[in-house]
Amino acid sequence: MLKSINIGAELFHNLIESNSFYLDKTGFIKTIFGDNTSKVMLITRPRRFGKTLTLSTFYDFLALDPENPGDVSRQEKWFKDTSIFKDKDFCSKYMGKFPVIFVSFKTIVHDNFNDAYNQFAALIYRLALQFEYLAASKALTDRQKEQYANLINYEKLSDRSDKSFLTGSLQTLSSLLQSHHKVKPILLIDEYDVPLAKAAYHGYYDEMINLISPFYNDTLKTNSHLERAVLTGCLRAAKESIFTGLNNLLICSVLDSGDDDISTGIGFTPEESAKVLAYYGLENHMEVAQRNYDGYFFGSKHMYCPWDVMNFCNDNYRKVGMENKEITAGNYWINTSGNEIIEEFMGYIEPEDVDLMQDLLDGNSIVAEVRAALCYGDLKNHNINDFWTLLLYSGYLTFDPQYKAASKNEFRLYIPNEEIKDCFRSKIMDFYANDNVMRDSTTNLLKGLFTGDAQGVEDNLNELLAKYVSIRDFAVNAPKENYYHGFMNGLLVNGKTLIQEQKSNFESGNGYIDLIIKSKRNRGIIVILELKQTDDENEDKVLIAQDAVEQIIHKKYADPHIKRNDIKAVFSYGICFCKKECSVVGKKLK
Repeated sequence: MLKSINIGAELFHNLIESNSFYLDKTGFIKTIFGDNTSKVMLITRPRRFGKTLTLSTFYDFLALDPENPGDVSRQEKWFKDTSIFKDKDFCSKYMGKFPVIFVSFKTIVHDNFNDAYNQFAALIYRLALQFEYLAASKALTDRQKEQYANLINYEKLSDRSDKSFLTGSLQTLSSLLQSHHKVKPILLIDEYDVPLAKAAYHGYYDEMINLISPFYNDTLKTNSHLERAVLTGCLRAAKESIFTGLNNLLICSVLDSGDDDISTGIGFTPEESAKVLAYYGLENHMEVAQRNYDGYFFGSKHMYCPWDVMNFCNDNYRKVGMENKEITAGNYWINTSGNEIIEEFMGYIEPEDVDLMQDLLDGNSIVAEVRAALCYGDLKNHNINDFWTLLLYSGYLTFDPQYKAASKNEFRLYIPNEEIKDCFRSKIMDFYANDNVMRDSTTNLLKGLFTGDAQGVEDNLNELLAKYVSIRDFAVNAPKENYYHGFMNGLLVNGKTLIQEQKSNFESGNGYIDLIIKSKRNRGIIVILELKQTDDENEDKVLIAQDAVEQIIHKKYADPHIKRNDIKAVFSYGICFCKKECSVVGKKLK
């Protein structure tokens, strides 16, 4: 009987105890804690690649039972069928042998520093309560018990007049755990950078950095009581921003091409993905999975997103062998979490960078500088290279490891697969649909169309052409008129408050109207649009636009509307597009 797929489960022992499917990645435990000697390691990966599950697996393997030190029966039950369990020497040295502090900062997402600070304090408070046995420990002095009492005193932790209780909390906790167990603890921090990312977006970065920097300094740099620390997150923050002076930090980002075992430790390799699909009888649909979920590179290794592979299997394995049941590739990644900073950047994209984004959507690659050590505080400058870096680290882009860069920080970037292309396209559409500048420009455009202001229409269109990234049919041989047709359709969709009716390729007179719209506010006004396109920048766009108006008249597109008594006015417009410019000619026909 096939094992169930526990979508969204992030704790290793929950997967095992529920008899859910788990692809054995336990060899990564030895890679990090046996083969690697770094005191502090930071591993950055895009969301939904299994960072939390990875740290949970570390925790379940390493953590001792405080009530029964030396008892590893829990680990034996959980790990008996895994590859790491076969390494008896490693297990005897590491399995169930350490006090482990495991904390996630993914919940510190508030829009102001006060709430974020209080959430931070509450998180540490709840974490400290997991070690209540320290309060009665015979191995601790009265002074140390007082220190522990401060850790479970929320009022002290949340008191901003003395931040030292909070910034030094994990150093204090690790010291107490070492004194009690006579073993240095291991620290696991998930989503280490979320507080800074949210602070940068909401405008309280300086306040948060003044909290986070001493916190990490006390926890990682000056903490002699710590055995090892492993942090995960999405972005690689610059050392100078929060890891000042931390010389024993090993960073393993998506760009690092060092140890292959580290590169493949989080995520599914192509071979692992094929194994999962075969287990659920979907081996004949590997090409579908590859087209939609493949394409990432970590270091020099090719990787799939586990979240996508498991969701694809969950949606389709029951269909195998059933007639009239189509195997479909859903988009599972887009709604997993927000990327507010990316959306904010969209409002600052320059026209030349819009063209690069269009290249990406067309399936091409771009060459750009990536700021590998990104400082969140710099994001407010809206540097385009920070934007490409955000897209790379968050999973919207990947890089070509074979590209021979002209400079150290230059990379060839591209969208990894069809699913992410759809996500990228959707993010752009959502942004422009909700962008105030876009809505205002569209409103002005429509006002011009419904009043016969051809020059105003031309000015607004040219402004929008420079700013707008079209979401179009990507067929290589598609006529370029389709591009501008889609562009205009997309614009007009944003004008629902002003448009009563909108039709495309509508049969009228002796042909088909490109676009026809009816005013909602001023009933009885019709606008007919005929769109033309030229690649020749030296060609007279005005003459072509005039010909478009003549086409409307000659083919009698407007005649059925002119004859109607309920139609008060009919405006016709010929628009000629050339790349990111256009010319507009208008004529009132009724």
